[in-house]
Amino acid sequence: MFDVKSNKAICVLPWIHEYKQANGKTAPCCHTHRGFRSNENIEQIRQQMLKGRQVDICSTCYKSEQKVGYSERIYETISWIKKFGAPDVHHPKLQYADIRFDPTCNLKCKTCGPGSSTLWAKEKGVKVFIDKNNQKSFNNINKKDLKKVYLAGGEPTYIKDYLEFLRELYKVNPDCEVVITTNLKKLPKAWKILMTKFNNLTIDCSCDAIESLGEYVRYPIDWKMFEENVQFVMDNVNHLQFGLVASNLTAHKIYETTKWMQKYSKKINVTIVNSPIYFTEKAVPMYKRKHYIDNLKKCLKLPMSVDMAVTYRKQIQHLIKNYTDDNYQASVHTQLKSEIIEQDSHRNLQLAEVDPFLADWIMA
Repeated sequence: MFDVKSNKAICVLPWIHEYKQANGKTAPCCHTHRGFRSNENIEQIRQQMLKGRQVDICSTCYKSEQKVGYSERIYETISWIKKFGAPDVHHPKLQYADIRFDPTCNLKCKTCGPGSSTLWAKEKGVKVFIDKNNQKSFNNINKKDLKKVYLAGGEPTYIKDYLEFLRELYKVNPDCEVVITTNLKKLPKAWKILMTKFNNLTIDCSCDAIESLGEYVRYPIDWKMFEENVQFVMDNVNHLQFGLVASNLTAHKIYETTKWMQKYSKKINVTIVNSPIYFTEKAVPMYKRKHYIDNLKKCLKLPMSVDMAVTYRKQIQHLIKNYTDDNYQASVHTQLKSEIIEQDSHRNLQLAEVDPFLADWIMA
């Protein structure tokens, strides 16, 4: 039923998963183009997938498969069934809660924005909307049925409701698989205590780059404190993995970032920034791309486990193809330059002091 090779449309997530958004809507996953307020929409998606018909809101995965032969649809379906078995198609049940409706955050990363970070919103002078209905449905989740919980923000370790949710989850379902995406800027004592309790906890640490470039992109993180928190997690938590965020500000240093990550973890997932467009390869002049491509090709030679190599190398090859394509847009380059100037003026930062290579082409 959930054979992703014979059925090019089907995905396990609409049967087991909910992604709760800050706008009060629920979506089958975070890669879909829009969310819904009615379960009827989700049921329509299920029926269409069972018939092998590709769903419009899932085009991100379908396009990725056409381009590189791989997508989150394939990964999520295969990994879920391998670990938990196939769900009952006639009786869908929430078993995997994806919770990130609160944008409270202690960073304002370059590629983020006001919708996902209260610190960003403060800088832009805009109000943050949090739908109260989603908070209610979040509190009413049947925690005993859950096999997996994914928490993101904002920054989860800054969100009190998330801490209370996990405390309640631990009481009734301590074996539930929990994944927390965090920037590890700080680790409050209450979170450290809770992290050591769960039997199956994974800390998914977001990181764009290391040292001064890491501090620049993930402002205002302190690199030394970040490394100390990474070390605590490695020493005290079941699993540590990294989410390597690849934008045109960091893709030329992915080799160095990966080597640093490998000191702490054997699992690294590369997330390719597709939006805003000015943080993609389309802003990078063709004459500057060799530096990116050479660095990315070095990544393909790094030693790593077989499991990690399959996904990591496909993601790197995807990036290499992006930077090889003749798709430079001067207007997008101009947008990037304006954005960097505006952000850095608010934060009293100087790109040329951090990375002369980037400053050379961005400010041209």
